[in-house]
Amino acid sequence: MLRIAVAIGLCVDTVVALLALFFQSLLGPLFDIPLKDPALTTIVGGEYVVVTLIYAVILRAPERYRVLLWLITLDQAFAALLPAIEIARGNVVATWKTIGPIPFNALLASIYAWGALGVPFRAVTTGAAGKASSG
Repeated sequence: MLRIAVAIGLCVDTVVALLALFFQSLLGPLFDIPLKDPALTTIVGGEYVVVTLIYAVILRAPERYRVLLWLITLDQAFAALLPAIEIARGNVVATWKTIGPIPFNALLASIYAWGALGVPFRAVTTGAAGKASSG
């Protein structure tokens, strides 16, 4: 499950990086995020490339790079929290494109944090029924 979640994060951040670097005019129609400063958007796109590379490194061996999972946990936590703050401030319009991803980002952040803590996902999926049948 962790590897799948990391792959999803890699895909999402890759798309955002490419849009911010090369297709800024699509950010508004696709994500309902106003493009106020193209230079800043380009800089942010470069930062997304760095984060995308971190996802790629983690994807190779999530257990080995467990400490890096905290970085992508922050990436997804900020992706959930910051749009909500900007919507509350009135800087971003509250649409399904801006509100919809928030629970998804929070879920990915939770999965990454769980993996960073080193808790095996088998313990979550077997639950109490798995303990009762093994005893």
